Amino acid sequence: YTKGFKFSTYATYWIKQGITRAIADQSRTIRVPVHMVEKINKVSSISSQLAKELGREPKPEEIAKRMDISVEEVVQIISISQKPQSIESTIRQEDDTELEQVIPDKEAHSPEE
Repeated sequence: YTKGFKFSTYATYWIKQGITRAIADQSRTIRVPVHMVEKINKVSSISSQLAKELGREPKPEEIAKRMDISVEEVVQIISISQKPQSIESTIRQEDDTELEQVIPDKEAHSPEE
């Protein structure tokens, strides 16, 4: 107040940051740390920019070069950004096969046993 800045200048920033962090913390089924959400958003943004420039989906190497990070880090960020797949989701529409039906049970005995 005495320095010439209004309280609303600071309050707006902190409220916006609080809302953004709450969304980042609570919007996913599996919690991803805020710093990783920021990296995911940056990779997504750069990927979109490159797709427009190149006319195709960019390769991880191209994203890594633009972000000045390693290809391994880009691949890791992309894998973290994937949404979880429900085990009850249909994977073949023709016969309504669900994912759980094709995942092998390592504890079950095979017919030969």
